[in-house]
Amino acid sequence: MPVATLKNRTTGADVTHLVSQYIKKGASANFITWIILGGKQFMDKEPVSTLDFVTAGNKGIPKLSVSNLAELMDVPMKDMATLLNISYKTLGRKKGTDVLDSLASSLSIEIANTFTKGLSVFEDPDKFNHWLQKGNRALNGKKPFELLNTPTGIKLVNQVLGRIEEGVYT
Repeated sequence: MPVATLKNRTTGADVTHLVSQYIKKGASANFITWIILGGKQFMDKEPVSTLDFVTAGNKGIPKLSVSNLAELMDVPMKDMATLLNISYKTLGRKKGTDVLDSLASSLSIEIANTFTKGLSVFEDPDKFNHWLQKGNRALNGKKPFELLNTPTGIKLVNQVLGRIEEGVYT
């Protein structure tokens, strides 16, 4: 699989197309998550294991990675700030290369992992984004997006995605 390098001004549509191609080719979830977070702009080398993401999260990921994720999820940065438990003003003051703290970085990586799983289940970013914004009976009517601000919520959303993937009615 060729290593992806993203231009500084890659659009969400470009990344979505790239991610869709890699999913069809059977790329690993770690590779897709790496692409979503900016490829080489996020981490110099393609991740070999999930531990590489732990290391990146501990060091802090650049704001650019969060911007890429927000664009793919079709949500404003104000909503991303809420998900990451950061004030919108603080996030807005950061430059693209400024790094986030380890907690916000880890949450960003987990949200990107969830987005990767959602893309593999729904095979269409628009359908997945719609699902994220729609109340879900398996979540007591809550929107999956509302739960992405905590590790426990992210885990629950991933469980529902797993059930959908297995064909279990939710």
